[in-house]
Amino acid sequence: MKTQLRTGTPLFPLIKRNDRLRALTVRHKHAVNTAAAPPATGGAKKEKRFTFYKAVLIYALGGLVGTVWETLLNLIRGRGFVFCNGSILTPFNFVYGTGAVVIILLLRNKQKWWQIFIIGSLGGGAVEYALSYLEEAVLGTRSWDYSHKFLNINGRTTIPYMLFWGLLCLAVILVIYRPLDGALEALPERALKVVAVVLACWIAADWIVTVSALLRYAARAEGTAALTVLGEWIDRVFDDAFMKKRFPSMRF
Repeated sequence: MKTQLRTGTPLFPLIKRNDRLRALTVRHKHAVNTAAAPPATGGAKKEKRFTFYKAVLIYALGGLVGTVWETLLNLIRGRGFVFCNGSILTPFNFVYGTGAVVIILLLRNKQKWWQIFIIGSLGGGAVEYALSYLEEAVLGTRSWDYSHKFLNINGRTTIPYMLFWGLLCLAVILVIYRPLDGALEALPERALKVVAVVLACWIAADWIVTVSALLRYAARAEGTAALTVLGEWIDRVFDDAFMKKRFPSMRF
């Protein structure tokens, strides 16, 4: 009986001590993990993304500013009022609109001014060159020809204009875009999406109408008659007089 008491009685206190040690170890690990983990706060900054909806708004704003700028230049040069939007249904100049989107995609995360200037100069010149080439390849027309200008590149852009694109990029990124991006982030997301979708539909419709009218304009210049009812309608609505007025710089 004494042997049974000596060997049996320490069993339950030993189990209890082991349970207390395990509990202390678990609490210690939990405390260490909690201290190491970053605090979850509701005030963390939301990452700013360049979404499709922002791109549409930037295209529209850049295109509108470009149209106003080109119109003012023509007025200052004494040429009177000239249509400078390069489209039929919208006031958005596609060269400036496309350039604005490309510039912001390339430069929105750049912090050094010289990076913005160099990449903006090369990117702006590349956009201008590419759009001129595509217009001539697809439509057979040219809306601008810089062959007579100093340091031109195949008449599609020039080195001085590229430097101007670089300066424009500095102004756009450092002065305009970052405050504008903050304002767009502050807008209700639903309202931003609705406005962007409406603008996107308007711009898409404009591209379809403008390209169709330009194709027929170029075909008429070559003496090709319309083969469809749609082509005949385009010829009536967007005749040569209308197209010369809306695209005064266009050459075949």
